[in-house]
Amino acid sequence: MTSSPLEFLASMYGNVIRYDADGNPGIFVRFPKMKSSELDENLPEHTHPAFIVNGVEQDAILIGRYAAASPAGNGADGGALYSLPNVPPAHSLSADALLHQMRMAGDGITGMTAADRGFLLLLAQRNGWMPKGNSDFGHCGRDAAPFTPGESVAAGDVRGFRGWSFECIQAHTASEERSPDAAPAYWRRLRHIGGTEACADADAQTRAMQLTLSGSGPLSWTLGGAPGGVSDIVGNQSEADYGYRLVDCEIQILADNDAASPDADLTAESAAWRAILPNATNDGCTLVEPGTPGTLHWTWQDGALTLDTQEPEFDGQIRETAFDSLAANSERVPAVPHILRELGIFPTINCTTPGTCAVRMARGEVIPRRGGHYASTSAAIGMGALDCTQGRESAQLRYGARPRAMESIETFILDSTVLDTSALA
Repeated sequence: MTSSPLEFLASMYGNVIRYDADGNPGIFVRFPKMKSSELDENLPEHTHPAFIVNGVEQDAILIGRYAAASPAGNGADGGALYSLPNVPPAHSLSADALLHQMRMAGDGITGMTAADRGFLLLLAQRNGWMPKGNSDFGHCGRDAAPFTPGESVAAGDVRGFRGWSFECIQAHTASEERSPDAAPAYWRRLRHIGGTEACADADAQTRAMQLTLSGSGPLSWTLGGAPGGVSDIVGNQSEADYGYRLVDCEIQILADNDAASPDADLTAESAAWRAILPNATNDGCTLVEPGTPGTLHWTWQDGALTLDTQEPEFDGQIRETAFDSLAANSERVPAVPHILRELGIFPTINCTTPGTCAVRMARGEVIPRRGGHYASTSAAIGMGALDCTQGRESAQLRYGARPRAMESIETFILDSTVLDTSALA
């Protein structure tokens, strides 16, 4: 029996509710265990690493239906963050602060990991899902071209502005004074194509909408277009990918999905980080101490981000490549380790996943953020989108995170309705 409209709707959609010690809920989507080969025939026939935590296989993983959010405010008060609908996503917090505040929601809850995201990426690709999201200041750039001051517009042209589509009814040169929502002599409002504004004063000068309230967009913004599916998985904010980082452009991960353990040490100094030493003759690898000679790095070669066993030229520049066009140095990496494809770090064979990957060629630690954000443009967002340009301390409006939970911790069951959403898989 549910005790609130929120819980009733969650149970209707087959979601899982988790409570903190004070009874505050968080809403999660349940994904049953799958093999990597079930997600892509070219991957090994073993349990996908998202379902292996500290050597123990999990029957399912629970992914936050919504981005990490505070019931009041943006999370700056330092309180717990939850997976909740129709609230502003937490922002302007470091990756560590976001993780700490998500873990405050209770035992078994932590931040979504690279293994979790890799699983969702492969699942989406298998099913042909290409979720949209807030990539153009309130709407998805795939649904309408942006309103751009200074642009010449003709009668009949359609532009997106603050979550709505507008049709030009009188040719003119676009300007802030003639913005679509303020100039009825020039524009006719058509329909709502975006989400509800979350930060009204974030950009008062240009009046451009930036973040949208969690889950306030159309169904095309959910994974698989399902009413109870994971919302805003692309766009709005680039979400921290816990359990994956770059140090001097060396790719470092935690084994399997050990990063999903609520007590996993994900600090910069953690001894759990491992580099990837590729096999010379097949797509296997060995996880080794960071800095071991021959481990995988991101480099820039022939106009593309490229896997190599050597360091790049550290020029501090940000290099970008479409996810499906990421490359490998065939001489030194003849076979890309399958773990990179399972974690969504490198595309599968015949990849169809959209998104732009950006890596800063610089020394130091970088924390990956995935999915794209409100100003990414339609070409940049997607399940494959990667922002590897800032460290863990970076706290920006465009950076957020997403909770995930351990299903196997019995103390969480309480009186919540736990239903199987295997139909989503």
